[in-house]
Amino acid sequence: MRISVAMATYNGALYIRQQLDSLADQTVLPHELVVTDDGSTDDTLAVVEAFAKHAPFPVRIHRNPERLNHAENFLRAASLCRGDWIAYCDQDDVWLKHKIEEVVHLASRPGVSMVVHAFQTVDADLHAIRGSAGQSRVKRGSGPNRFPPLGYFPGLCITFDAALLPLLLSKPRFPDAHNLRYPAGHDKWTSSVADAVGTVRYARKTLLLYRQHGANTCGASDDSMGHQWRQSSATGASSYRAGAALAAQYSETFERLAASEAGARWQERLYKAANRYQRTRRYLLARAALYEAGNLPARLALFAKLSLTGSYRFNPLRQPLHAFAKDLYFVVSHPFGRRNDDPTAGSSIDRDTAPLEHKS
Repeated sequence: MRISVAMATYNGALYIRQQLDSLADQTVLPHELVVTDDGSTDDTLAVVEAFAKHAPFPVRIHRNPERLNHAENFLRAASLCRGDWIAYCDQDDVWLKHKIEEVVHLASRPGVSMVVHAFQTVDADLHAIRGSAGQSRVKRGSGPNRFPPLGYFPGLCITFDAALLPLLLSKPRFPDAHNLRYPAGHDKWTSSVADAVGTVRYARKTLLLYRQHGANTCGASDDSMGHQWRQSSATGASSYRAGAALAAQYSETFERLAASEAGARWQERLYKAANRYQRTRRYLLARAALYEAGNLPARLALFAKLSLTGSYRFNPLRQPLHAFAKDLYFVVSHPFGRRNDDPTAGSSIDRDTAPLEHKS
């Protein structure tokens, strides 16, 4: 199995040599390294070129004629790869020596579309940051839809089947959750597409050091994997309605992919993904209505409907007990007011509201 490494660079001279050396130290070497530079003004390319002269694998360097920015630069790098599988690679992290070996082991299983793994967040000097080891909640089993919709994995731990490239290079992508004017990042896009059409496999071993140095494109958060859901001070009806609108965009995107030439191979699964996001939309709208109801009888009726129809049990965002407890607490604690508000914001039972943003 040939693993291509897709590295998007921009002014990364300070740390990139350590990352390059970690690639050369792999127990299973990459098939190639493809570097797409987004107009660096420091010595990034000089460092890469010096490494390429003695690298134990081919290194191909491409200079973007114009700035693409982070996500587009990664997708550009992936599009130029020639291997069977493609691993996103940040310029400032460090791969542990068994990363590719572990990925090859998991990727060789039938039907696998993407492999991800745990990682350790470290400081600029590669010292572990306490309590920041990345862990996963991927649902066990085979087939698509193994993690919550609207969630994602950070790109730094993603390796995916190159057969997905026609889908990943299709446009338009669904929008970014934090800025609807822009398409989703390469990590969210790849995670969602791979999960829609195949099986995502997770390596529990820590295979990467995720460096935090103060100039990261995006920084680490308290939760360590992007597909988990965080506590939010803005939860309640407004966040559920925003999530429902985003789920509708996901559904429309997967419908377009299913009807496209690029999606012909996975048409049935793409349509199922579109339906899954429609169910997610309806679920979030139902919970928004609960938080907008202005009196106890209305809230009780809506809560009963959610409960009796099995909405919590089949909660597409998972963690049904958290959702049930959160809504029940809201209904009984504030029977006469606080519309469009969430009294459990910041509590341990609120874990199904908004996806994290990560460097990737």
